[in-house]
Amino acid sequence: MAPPVVKVRAPMTPYRFPACLLLFALAGCGASGPIQRDITPFTAEHEPAFENGLDMVRDPEALGGAWLRTWEEDIDRRVTLADVVALVTVKTFRTDVDLERNETYRLVTEVEREYLGELEDEIVLTVSASEAGFGTISDNERRILDSQFIAFIKFQEAPDGSIRARWHLSPASEPVARRVRDLLRERRDVVEDDGTRRRVIIHRN
Repeated sequence: MAPPVVKVRAPMTPYRFPACLLLFALAGCGASGPIQRDITPFTAEHEPAFENGLDMVRDPEALGGAWLRTWEEDIDRRVTLADVVALVTVKTFRTDVDLERNETYRLVTEVEREYLGELEDEIVLTVSASEAGFGTISDNERRILDSQFIAFIKFQEAPDGSIRARWHLSPASEPVARRVRDLLRERRDVVEDDGTRRRVIIHRN
């Protein structure tokens, strides 16, 4: 049986967003040691917010009208529901093809700073062809590599107990960063335990 085909694209150097460096002074850099993470059920409410895709809206004000309101509602929901909000850079873009010719994109991202929650120094964000965000990645493949994004991540526990990151990426431009910063300031630091949380410990490599 032939092994799966793996295609790896070499890094490019598209436009970067230096304004993201002005993002927040709300949290420190990643710590060493294991990560303790509270996992809550992934419900239908989370699906559209963490569709494993991205948007390329750098200047929300340019949208105007109903488009701007929709963008604001989407980013508000992501900040409210996310387990992690972080500044990341996509370092490697991989396409895996299985024996049935189904594609899966793997974005190997370097975590530059966490603003909410904790992450490993590097995290792989995956999306398969059957998932809603696949087209947004496919359409912007050459604009993703070596670019900085704000990652909104919600963790999902599989039936076998494994933990998968569900995610959305937004450009780390100053207007987007400003909106996220304001929303994070409004978010409660302590979430009351409602009995649905399960704590898992993620050991760093």
